[in-house]
Amino acid sequence: MPAADTRTRLIEVAERLFAERGVNAVSLREIAAAAGQRNTSAVAYHFGTKEKLVTAIYRYRLAPTNELQLRRLAEVDDRGRGKDLRALVEVFVRPMIERLGTPDRPSWFLRFVANALYVEKMAPYDLGAEDWTRALYQLHTRISACIDELPAPVRAHRLDFFIGLFLHTLANHERQVQAGRPADADLLAADLVDAGVAMLTAPVSRAARDHL
Repeated sequence: MPAADTRTRLIEVAERLFAERGVNAVSLREIAAAAGQRNTSAVAYHFGTKEKLVTAIYRYRLAPTNELQLRRLAEVDDRGRGKDLRALVEVFVRPMIERLGTPDRPSWFLRFVANALYVEKMAPYDLGAEDWTRALYQLHTRISACIDELPAPVRAHRLDFFIGLFLHTLANHERQVQAGRPADADLLAADLVDAGVAMLTAPVSRAARDHL
């Protein structure tokens, strides 16, 4: 098998195992064995460390999504909606919903992210550092600017809440698709955009302001 095919096979198997069991619960040797590699050091040979393997999974999956989101951001800008919160949230949400997979061809990526995001040094926290996160960096920056009237600590919380809502909702729907219970994708997208915008723009209560 060519080296590029072996790398891809290792990435896809690692993604599935990490999604099922968590990043810390799966060894590099287990990944190599599950990928049909006789050499149990194959993952270390191709990627070096588990951290670099996780980065390779992110790059493999996010690079195409990044390009799609950048194109949609350009379209939003052309329509004069580049600073419109709802338009930006739609650009964030819809490309991910489009990749939830099918019962015959399930996706594991969102469940992988749900596991990897909270493992120290395993997530792309610096979105501005990679070509394949340029769209996410632009979206994060623009969405933050749309809610800049909120106090800084509240704005930071809202962005975290939005990512959590988005990620865990879609990870759960990814699982449901695999089980043969797909949701109406258009309704899911519209409702998730509604919920995201509402969460980001909810008024700051007196109780919250008392703690600022």
